[in-house]
Amino acid sequence: MPYIGELICDTDCPAVEDYNDFAERLEAIWQKNGMLLTYAAVLDAERPDTLHKAVELLQSLDNYQRIVEGAYEYGQQRFQETFGLNDEAIYELGDYVDFEKYGKDSMKRDHVIETDFGLLRRFDPPFPEQVPTQEQRM
Repeated sequence: MPYIGELICDTDCPAVEDYNDFAERLEAIWQKNGMLLTYAAVLDAERPDTLHKAVELLQSLDNYQRIVEGAYEYGQQRFQETFGLNDEAIYELGDYVDFEKYGKDSMKRDHVIETDFGLLRRFDPPFPEQVPTQEQRM
């Protein structure tokens, strides 16, 4: 949990009530599998400058998807969603569809970005298209 505190840089001197609101909302996702890491990825991507904005992001976690698998699995998931297929159909297509390439193309099309906590997709609106840079992320 310390990384979440480090990602929230506050400049607006929030009131105690704001901290309480943040703590209550954070507690609501505490036991949900992977949600803290998703929230950390959202904070890393969005870089809120106030506690109020961090709470707003916490309230809108349904708008984000942290991608924990690779391109192959993401390709399977997006193919399944796009064409309304069940798991059995995806399994049957496994020898005929290049899910890894489809996954990479889908990540590019979905404007998936890389954070320190994994890959992240924002549904509405998608993240802006990333322009490759020469500098490395630390």
